[in-house]
Amino acid sequence: MNVAETTPHASEAVTAIYELPVPIWVSCAALGGTYPSGYGRVQFDVVMPQDHAPVGAPPVIDGVEVPESFDGELIAWTTKYAAWIPKELQPATALRRIVITAVEAPTDTARAWRGPDQQLGEFIKFWFDQVRSWVEILTGQDLDPGHRVYDSETVGAGLTFMAPPREGDLGVRLTTRHIQPVSAAAWRGILQAVRDGMEPPLERLLIRDAHAAFARAFYRRTVIDAAAALEIALVRVLDERVEDLPERQRERLEGGPTLGISIDIAKVSGFEFEVPFEDLKRLNKARNDAVHRAQSPDYSETLILLEVAGNFLESSVRVKDASAGTD
Repeated sequence: MNVAETTPHASEAVTAIYELPVPIWVSCAALGGTYPSGYGRVQFDVVMPQDHAPVGAPPVIDGVEVPESFDGELIAWTTKYAAWIPKELQPATALRRIVITAVEAPTDTARAWRGPDQQLGEFIKFWFDQVRSWVEILTGQDLDPGHRVYDSETVGAGLTFMAPPREGDLGVRLTTRHIQPVSAAAWRGILQAVRDGMEPPLERLLIRDAHAAFARAFYRRTVIDAAAALEIALVRVLDERVEDLPERQRERLEGGPTLGISIDIAKVSGFEFEVPFEDLKRLNKARNDAVHRAQSPDYSETLILLEVAGNFLESSVRVKDASAGTD
C-alpha cells in the first residue's frame, strides 16, 4: 500500500530564483508585488522584482536576502528590448526572473527526499507552460521556449564566399515587434488561474498555435489550426442557439458535422456574423486542401485566412478573461 501524499505542508522554507525560459513583457505596475500561484497541489507565491533601471532590482522579501549578483555578475531581473508598446500600456518591461517562495507541497511519505523543493523542480516547467499560454492568448506575445523567434536574424549565416571573396555575414535583419504587455491585474489573474487549474478555451489555444505557426512560415499548419479554432467556436455558437435552428438544420447538427456543414447550417438558418460566410468557406476550403491534398497557401492568403478565424472568435465568442482573477 502506497500512502504517498497527504495534506499539503511546508516542512521547510523554500525560496528560489526562477529564470523564465522566455522573457514575458509586463506592465511596470506589476513589478514589486507578490502574487499567489502554483501548479496542482504545489502552491507558492510569486514575488516580482523591483522596477529599477536598467535591469530591475531584487525583490524585497521579509527575512530573505536576495542576491544582487551571481559569481560577480549582476543579475538581470528585467530587460527593455527594442519594441513598440502602445502609449496607454507604457511603461512596460520584459520580465526575466522572479522569486518563488512560501512553497507548500504534499508530504510524500514513501519518498522522504521528495520535499517541497523537489516537487517545485518537477512542476515548474509545467507551471510556466500554463502561464505562457494564458499570456499568449491575452496579449499575443510569442513565448514558445522550444522554437524561439528572434528579433535579430543574420543574413547569409554559414556561407563563406570564395567568389566573389567576402568575409563575414551579408548583414543583419532586425524586427521591432508590436508588444502588448501583461497588465498588473491580468498578471494576478493569470497566476491565480494557473494555481486553480483553469485552462484557456481550446479554440483560443488553437488560434494561438496558428499565429505561432504563421510566425515560423508554417502556412499549412496555420490554416489547419485556424480552421480547427473556427470549427470549435462555430459549433459552440450553434449549440448555444440550437432552439433558433429549423428542425431540418437541427437534425444536421447531430452526429458532429464537418466545418463545411456547420457553416452551411448557420447560413441556411439565417444566422448573421460580422465575418462574411464566403470568408468562412474560403478558410474551410484552404483547410481541406491542406489536409487532403497537402497544399500550402502563400504568405498573403495565409494572413487573410488567419484574420478570418481571429475576427470570428473576437466577434462571436465570449471568453472569460483570466485577468478577472479567481479569488
